[in-house]
Amino acid sequence: NELLSRVTVSQSLYSGGKNQARARQGKLGVKQAEQDLRSARESVALTVWNAYCEVLYRREVLRNTENALDYYGNAEKELNERVVYGLSTNLDLTRVRQQKENARASNIAAGNNLEAARIELCRLLRMRPETDLALSGSLEDNLPKLEDARKIPDDVEAAIREVLERRGDYQSLRYAAASRKNEIAVARSGLLPTLSLSSGYRFGYASSGLGGVSDKNQWTASLTLDVPVYDGGGASGNVRAAKAGLKAAEHALGEKEDSIKAELADGWLSLQNALETLSAGRANVQLAKESLAYAESGYREGVNTQIDVLQARSELTDALQLLAQYLRDSREAQASLWKAQGLLIERALLQENLRDRAAAPAKSAGLRADSRKKTK
Repeated sequence: NELLSRVTVSQSLYSGGKNQARARQGKLGVKQAEQDLRSARESVALTVWNAYCEVLYRREVLRNTENALDYYGNAEKELNERVVYGLSTNLDLTRVRQQKENARASNIAAGNNLEAARIELCRLLRMRPETDLALSGSLEDNLPKLEDARKIPDDVEAAIREVLERRGDYQSLRYAAASRKNEIAVARSGLLPTLSLSSGYRFGYASSGLGGVSDKNQWTASLTLDVPVYDGGGASGNVRAAKAGLKAAEHALGEKEDSIKAELADGWLSLQNALETLSAGRANVQLAKESLAYAESGYREGVNTQIDVLQARSELTDALQLLAQYLRDSREAQASLWKAQGLLIERALLQENLRDRAAAPAKSAGLRADSRKKTK
């Protein structure tokens, strides 16, 4: 009969490099997660930025429809007087009233669209839908000039390398590829010897009929060397699988680099196209204003008809709406390029900080909640 208790502590001295490789993989995994977070923040920032631009755009559309509604309201009052004195016909008055009702419908739709855009922005900012927002800035703020957008960096390759260093999604894949290299070391350790040290202490011993055995407490220590001889090809198969995984990771890294280069080129072209379209939109608004002024002047002198005036005013409203759309597209193209460069959060926050410094202390910053003021 035997009664035995023992406490043993063991320490691995050598495991074929597996433990060190796993430790390196753990550190790379932390870095990869940090880069994934960085990339996710840029993506979320782009979504919020576009939603912010959408609210500014809808606000500008609402302002244009209000101006058009006021214009037709004033024109109706003027025509009422002209009809009384026989200077205009009821047909002219009816046409103006028709345009006024169309403008009223457009104004109501613009207000609803602005409210929908505001609610979406609140959702993205994790705010309650009924939160009152005071949005500073406009679609005109800090847009680059067309000639600046056309400038090419002196050293394109160096610029691309800087972009790759800033892009979280690229760096994440780079750390993933480095982790795959350590996976090969882990797989190779399957056929390498391992060495471990263990030490223990044995308490008490009682026996009956057994000779030559000490009944005192004892310290024990052992050094164990395990040498694998044959594993049925499991280790070599794991090595081949790890190498294949490394090739796949390197291929994904190369594809991501090509994708980022294409994204940069597309971002530059999109911004240039948006700014060129914006320039044409500004010219179109100016021409529409001149056309309306000529039509009104000719109508007062009896050269033009009222239809010419209404048509000119309608064209001005359309031109203003297109200009607001082109401004929104330019801001979004600018943000997309910033994201492609890995600079969206940095540039967007810098832009807001500069605006805050230039504004009065009481003015709310963009994308900031303010319960005292409500977006109209």
